[in-house]
Amino acid sequence: MKTLSRPHATDRNRVRSRGGPVRQRIFLRYSLPLMGIAFFAAAISPLAVAATPPPSPVASAASIRGANVAVNGAPMTPGATLFPGDVVRIGEGSTAALQFGGSLVVAAPLTELVVETGGVNLRNGRLQVRARAAESVAISGPFFSADIAAQGSAPSAAEIRLEGPHAEISAVAGIADVTAAGNLNSYKLHAGEMATLDAAGADAQSAQSGQSTQSGTNEPAGQVARLYPGVRVDRSSQQFIASVADPVLWNDDFLSDRTGRAHIALNDGSQLNLGSDTTLRVLQHDAQAQQTSLDLLIGRMRGVVAKITRPGGKFEIRTPVGVAGLVGTDFSILVTNDYVEVMVFDGAVAMTLFSNGRVVTVNAGMKVRFPRNGAVEIPSTATPQEMDLAKNLTDIPPTPPGTQVAGAGTRKLAPVVVALTSGAAVTGVAIWLDRRERKPVSPPNP
Repeated sequence: MKTLSRPHATDRNRVRSRGGPVRQRIFLRYSLPLMGIAFFAAAISPLAVAATPPPSPVASAASIRGANVAVNGAPMTPGATLFPGDVVRIGEGSTAALQFGGSLVVAAPLTELVVETGGVNLRNGRLQVRARAAESVAISGPFFSADIAAQGSAPSAAEIRLEGPHAEISAVAGIADVTAAGNLNSYKLHAGEMATLDAAGADAQSAQSGQSTQSGTNEPAGQVARLYPGVRVDRSSQQFIASVADPVLWNDDFLSDRTGRAHIALNDGSQLNLGSDTTLRVLQHDAQAQQTSLDLLIGRMRGVVAKITRPGGKFEIRTPVGVAGLVGTDFSILVTNDYVEVMVFDGAVAMTLFSNGRVVTVNAGMKVRFPRNGAVEIPSTATPQEMDLAKNLTDIPPTPPGTQVAGAGTRKLAPVVVALTSGAAVTGVAIWLDRRERKPVSPPNP
C-alpha cells in the first residue's frame, strides 16, 4: 500500500511561494482601480463644490438719493445687484428704489428691509410699491403679508408703514391683498382704502372715506335680480358663480366675463346694471341712512338711483379718476384703461376729480370723458345712438334666454369680518416720499 507522507518543510515553502504571487496579482487587480477611483473623487470634490452656481440676483438698486444707504453694512451704489437675504438699511435723509423686474419698491428714510425673491421683508419703516402690469410684488412683515398685483394692463401701487407692533397698508391704485398672521383669509384693498394691523391681534381694519360704521362684510345691500351667466362674486377670500336671488353684501366684488351681465336691486330701490367685462365693488349701502358707496374698477355700468331725501345722504361711485356723486339720476359710466366716460340720461352727475379736486357737473343729455392723464374734455351732447348703445350694452330683459332661476345655488360662506371706519382722504393715502420719486425709474444697465 502506498503511504501518503506529509510534505517536507521545503515543499511547503515552495507551495507558499507559488501562492504569494497569485494573491498579489489579485490584490493589485482589484485594489489599484478602487484606490484610483477614491483618489479621483477626492481630487475633484473641491471642483464640484466650486462648480455649484451662486444664487441669482433678484433685484437691483435702480436709484439712490442721499449718502446713507447700505446693503449688508456696506454703502450701496446705484445699479448694485441684490440677492435673497441681503439686508438694506436706509438712513436719515436718504431713499432708495429697488427694481424687481419692471416693478419698483421705494424705501423711505429710516427703513430696514430684507430682499426676497419677488419682494421684500419689511422690518421697520415705510415703503412705496409700484407693480407693473402682469407682475406682482410680495411684501411681508412680522405679522402680515401683502401682495400688490397689477390688474390686467393697469399697474398697481400701494404704500406700507410698519412701526413696531403697528402697520398700515394703503392701496393707491389697483388692488392689494392683505393677510394677517394666523388668518387664512385675505382682505382685498381697492384704491383709496387702508388696512391697519396690530401685532397683538393682527386684526385688519379697512379705512375709507364716508360715514363710520362697525358693520362687517355680511351686511346686506340687496340681491341679484336678473343675470346673464358669466358673473363671479368675490366675497372675502371666497369666490363663487352668481345666481339670481343671491344676496348682495357689503364689500362684495362682482366680476363679469365677456358674456356676463347682472342686474342688482339695492335695498333702497336703486337699480344697477353691470355690462360685460366689468368689475364692481359694493363698498357700502345703508338704505335707512341713504349712504351708498360703490367702486367701479373697469367696465360699464348703468344706474337708476333712488332720490336722496335724508340730510347727509349720498350715493357715490368711485372711479380711477374721481368720485361721481348722484342724486335721483339715470346715468351710465364706462371705465377703460385710458379714460372714464360719464353719460347722463336724467338728472345730473357731479364728478370730483382726484387730480385737482375740481368738480365737473354732467347734466341730462350730456357726456364727458375724463382721461386718466388728468385732462378733462368739454362736456358734449350725447347722440340718441350713443345713449341707446350705452343702455343696450348693460340691459338685461326680464326673461332672457339662459337666465338662471331664482333661488338656485344660494351659498353660505364664512366671511372675514372687517371693521369699516372713516378717515382716509379722497385720494386714498398719505404720500410719504417726495413726488419726484414717483416718476418711473428705468432699469440700470447690466
